[in-house]
Amino acid sequence: MRSLEGSGALITGGASGIGFALAKALAARGARIVLCDRDAAMLAAAESQLVAGGASILALCLDVTDRTAWGVAMDKVRAFGPLHLAFANAGVAPGGAPLSVFDPAAWDRILAVNLTGVFNTIQATVPLIRAHGEGGHIVLTSSMAGMIAAAPIGDYAVTKYGVSALGEALHTELAPDGIGVSVLYPGVVATPLVGESRSSGMTPEAVADRVLAAIAANELFVFTHADYRPLVAARFEAILDAFGPSADPAFAESAGVLAMMRQTPYSAQK
Repeated sequence: MRSLEGSGALITGGASGIGFALAKALAARGARIVLCDRDAAMLAAAESQLVAGGASILALCLDVTDRTAWGVAMDKVRAFGPLHLAFANAGVAPGGAPLSVFDPAAWDRILAVNLTGVFNTIQATVPLIRAHGEGGHIVLTSSMAGMIAAAPIGDYAVTKYGVSALGEALHTELAPDGIGVSVLYPGVVATPLVGESRSSGMTPEAVADRVLAAIAANELFVFTHADYRPLVAARFEAILDAFGPSADPAFAESAGVLAMMRQTPYSAQK
């Protein structure tokens, strides 16, 4: 990844929480910021604060689920200058109901924002990053719920597992273009998304610093809360144990399918 000085960085969900902390950290390092958020009032306040600090800002009131709005937004981004970084950070909180009785409209909404919104961000920004040939980096905000599917937040976990899969596939897909990909898995962070628990979480600024370090090191998996490690380890141990003895050779997978499935960032590291 090139120097952040003069780089263009687009951030969804950028008016508060992790998104705004990223905007401040990037602006402090000389990046030009495309600040996107669907809340016009919060966006205006965030823009004013960044401009007062001397940042170069393009503020866009944007719903990440609206593909027509994305097209209009990208025309403005092109006029603002080359884009090098994209942070698919916008998201909504869990609905809080068991999946077996979950409201279908709420299900459609959380999928639209937390998963399809990330897909829309990728579709809109990657062509702009590819266009200049200087490389860049994509950061997708998942969650520890994208590693551990806890029952009370099953709707949220489904979307965040999806974001994780998007990031892993993109990491391999975009490497030939010199575009790195990182997936962020924060635990509890002091943001409006977590409501009343926001006072006890990690600061968004600490998360932003961790993300920028991960970009510099081209890390795929970006964790912020080490206390979740035993839970993740237990999950993967259970998965590996479930394979049991070797499969019957009569049912062995074809070499072609195995070759396709080996196109992953972790198999490439071995």
